[in-house]
Amino acid sequence: MRRALGLVLCVWLLMATQAAAQETRYGAGAFFDRSVPVMGFDARYSASEMYGVTLDYWTSNRVALEFEYHHVTMDNGKIETLSFAWPIDKKRYLSPEASSRFNLNSFLINALAYLRPRTSGSDIQLLPYVTVGAGFYDFQDRISGLIYPGQRVEPLDPDLHLEPIEDEKTALGANVGLGMTIVQGRFGLDVRSRYNVILGDLRPLEAWGLNSVFPLTTVDFRTTFKVYW
Repeated sequence: MRRALGLVLCVWLLMATQAAAQETRYGAGAFFDRSVPVMGFDARYSASEMYGVTLDYWTSNRVALEFEYHHVTMDNGKIETLSFAWPIDKKRYLSPEASSRFNLNSFLINALAYLRPRTSGSDIQLLPYVTVGAGFYDFQDRISGLIYPGQRVEPLDPDLHLEPIEDEKTALGANVGLGMTIVQGRFGLDVRSRYNVILGDLRPLEAWGLNSVFPLTTVDFRTTFKVYW
């Protein structure tokens, strides 16, 4: 009887240990982000809000894999406030009906390497980390309402527009960053800054002084609320 009870106790302890180890092996989160275009991309658009979701898998107490989806929309691009010089009369003209929008949807896998191990328990833990990631960035850039600058007859017709310009591509990209995860029990708060490189391009618009952009680069600052199980 004692041996049977001992065996049952050992099995129970083993199952409890495995359950405890698996309790916080996974995580899910939602984040809000500030995405800032840089390195030429900032000539097209200003910083905008980003939001997304994550699913985490801890491979050890110091390494986690993070599966991420995020979306960002950048409205009111800077082209809307730029003028062009019409060579016929040497004057500069704005396009009052100009409209531009950049949409981005990304699916990424990130590896988080923590500088100190995560431990069990309910105490607050501060876990700094380095992250690298890669994945697919699907973007669409649409510009419409630009006055056609190639007109040759005076006066300039403001109702003669270029055809809408669309750049659409699914491109590979990568990111690298630094962050801090604050964990207490099953809940976490993750703050991170990172640099993103997207292997896509935007066409030049010489009349408005805009060069082509390649690659597309951004810096983002985000806060993620996470739950672990």
